[in-house]
Amino acid sequence: MTPREKAEELVSEMYSAMEEYALDFMAEKCALIAVDEIIEATIEAYDDYYVQYWQEVKNEIEKL
Repeated sequence: MTPREKAEELVSEMYSAMEEYALDFMAEKCALIAVDEIIEATIEAYDDYYVQYWQEVKNEIEKL
């Protein structure tokens, strides 16, 4: 393997690793945004049980 080929391989591997991390990170952020919206709507329309449930969902997402 030439130095050029090794360099391209390393960059490709790093890109793949970063892409997977970025997708996981973005998925978590999007889920948190959705849950925050649900919590906000739930506070206005339902009792504390539902708010507590969605807050626990948010806590679990943050642990992932």
